[in-house]
Amino acid sequence: MLSRTILRFTVIMMMAFISLCSGFSQASDQRLKLSEQEQAFLASLDVIKVCTDPDWLPYEAIDQDGRYIGIMSDFHQYWSELLGTPIQLQPSDDWQHALTLMQNKQCDVLSSAQDTPSRRSYLAFTKPFIFYPFAVATQPDNTFIINLRQVTDKHFVMVEGYAGVDIVQNAYPDISLATVNSAAEGLKQVETGHVFGYIDTVPSINYQTLKHGISHIKINGILEQRYAMSVGIRSDLPLLLSIYNKAIAVTTEETRQQILNNWLSLSFHQNVDLTWLWRMLIVITVVVALFFYRYLLVNQHNRELQRVNKKLEQLSQRDHLTGMHNRYYLDQAFQQELTRHKRYQHGFTIVMLDIDLFKQINDSYGHVVGDDVIKQIAGLLREHVRDQDVVARWGGEEFLILNPETALDGAHTLAEHLRRLIRRTSFTVDKIDVTVSFGVTDYRAGEDIETMIQRADSALYQAKQSGRDKTVVF
Repeated sequence: MLSRTILRFTVIMMMAFISLCSGFSQASDQRLKLSEQEQAFLASLDVIKVCTDPDWLPYEAIDQDGRYIGIMSDFHQYWSELLGTPIQLQPSDDWQHALTLMQNKQCDVLSSAQDTPSRRSYLAFTKPFIFYPFAVATQPDNTFIINLRQVTDKHFVMVEGYAGVDIVQNAYPDISLATVNSAAEGLKQVETGHVFGYIDTVPSINYQTLKHGISHIKINGILEQRYAMSVGIRSDLPLLLSIYNKAIAVTTEETRQQILNNWLSLSFHQNVDLTWLWRMLIVITVVVALFFYRYLLVNQHNRELQRVNKKLEQLSQRDHLTGMHNRYYLDQAFQQELTRHKRYQHGFTIVMLDIDLFKQINDSYGHVVGDDVIKQIAGLLREHVRDQDVVARWGGEEFLILNPETALDGAHTLAEHLRRLIRRTSFTVDKIDVTVSFGVTDYRAGEDIETMIQRADSALYQAKQSGRDKTVVF
């Protein structure tokens, strides 16, 4: 028995070594140190049975061929090679079915899970290893949500059985929150106006909107609450919990980043194999508001971890389609301007703009042409604003320009210049005539940024209502 255990442990270490050399960047001195009891337990397993959410990409899913895919699939495959024990997918119909399989002990591991009191009777949880902020998707014409307490009179939906439901309800007990069977169902209810907003993580929202062609929504707020990604282990398998925690602990930051980059940092090409299009379209959008929290490893990795985190932070401030700043970067820029105003009483203005009749462009020419129009307008904006101005994609077909130390007349002049420039521009496909409407306002002492943005949004709405291709100053 002892010789078998030693042989098993040798195989485990060889598999880990092969894994490190053939696909993942792992420190050479990292070793999975298992106790004799843990080694014996692994030796008794032929496979580790895994249950997963069949439709929660880019995190995890079961594809049409019955294969386990997604971010968590790559993590579990890596840990499987590290342990020298194969994983076996236990098919599930939906998330609720996966939880039922775990309760019935038909699975050993729940691929990803958040620790909630209702699950502790049948699940134990590893230490979290990735954190994702929750986001709110609404129709495009709604104002930016800074805190859900400002919209407690609205109706929201989340996917039934997700731990995020408990997290959001505990943080906002007065919120009107219902559940749906899938992310696609929730997003379509938002698009059709049956509910105000859908709450999930940024990568999931972006993937589902692209996959199901849901265009009339945008991410309109980021919550303070986060989804802490852990692995759920059957509560009657404490040795397996200990083994997974050790495997997670020796997973380096480089490995985590490589797995995330496989799913979150892909380039988009027009002439692409359509079978992989759903992966390509997730791209850098999902990096919006995705803040990667590193774990402290041994001291010699700290410098490398800081470099990795800095790179991820830079990525999170860029829009995937245009490469320009996004609203998360704008949040920081607004705070800087508020600080400057309080200290030096310097004023600032914002210009909000929206492509006129953009849905008709998408409907007539297709989303690829619509994306080209957005990218071309983004290029014009970058080229024709000052270096100190901050121009960002606000969401969908909307952009916002922050003008430091600029009065209303200066912002109005800029908006009119851009409006005429865009109207004269010959766009790339079929010489589409494109116009843009503008709303302009300035900061008023003592107000918050949300009020200022609402004022600019109101001016933009007036420009639209009065015939489009106009600039309105509030």
